[in-house]
Amino acid sequence: PACHIAHGAGDLLAGGSLVETRITSDQLTYLAEKQLVIFDKNVHVVRPDIEIWADRITVYLKPPKGDAQKKEGEKGGMPAGMAAGDVDRIVAERNVRMKSENRNGTCAKATYTMDDGVLLMEGDPRLTDGENTVTGETIKYFTEENRSEVMGGSKKRVEAVFSGSKNSSPIRGNR
Repeated sequence: PACHIAHGAGDLLAGGSLVETRITSDQLTYLAEKQLVIFDKNVHVVRPDIEIWADRITVYLKPPKGDAQKKEGEKGGMPAGMAAGDVDRIVAERNVRMKSENRNGTCAKATYTMDDGVLLMEGDPRLTDGENTVTGETIKYFTEENRSEVMGGSKKRVEAVFSGSKNSSPIRGNR
């Protein structure tokens, strides 16, 4: 099944245009009372700023507002259990891969918050930009700013590997 996720204020690109989030998977479970949509098996998320693949993705919805809150039977109201709110965050688990522009990442769990466009990578996260790679305990990738913060901890220190031609050394300068 394919699902088009609701658009909200957090889904506006610079310039004010709405952004579509498309999620496909082999199985979908919607839990209206918990405002959750769970996608299982071969899950793929596509947005203009990022693509994510995982075994399972859970979409956490914000409570519905406005017309969606009208009771069943009221003019403009939706059937009970069908009034979904805007997307708050997307949590990807197991075999997580992502791509944003020229950056690729892998981890055990990734949480993407819609309002700020921040992707938090946990569980042996690795972010690759071209031939350069960074790993740590957690990686925060700010998709709208094209920057990342890598945090080390008691289990894993930050490690960065930079590649370049032998003529471009950060110590010697370009020659």
